[in-house]
Amino acid sequence: MVSVTYDMTESVKEIIKKLPDGLKKKIEAYIEILKIKGHEISLPYADKIEGYKNMHELRPHFHNIEFRLLYYWNGNHVRFVNAFEERGKKKENRREYEKADQIRNILTGKEH
Repeated sequence: MVSVTYDMTESVKEIIKKLPDGLKKKIEAYIEILKIKGHEISLPYADKIEGYKNMHELRPHFHNIEFRLLYYWNGNHVRFVNAFEERGKKKENRREYEKADQIRNILTGKEH
């Protein structure tokens, strides 16, 4: 079994702090699944974000909240770089993906 580690940017931690307790527990459970399954994690827990290299999302939901935790892999380490409530609006989602991609590029020292 591969050992998967993770961390979160401060902005992601702040977003999660404000969420309902039930959703926080769901996020914790999804992160545990990610740690167990590693790169093999797939729907319904996680998905690759099309159009972005090495960008993925955990997809926990709680009642009527569809939440997205955006992350990238660095070997067996996951870094969560953005989080948002998905509302089915592709344009808004795309902005959140672009923001995550920019944060990742800054953290990894890559420029477009």
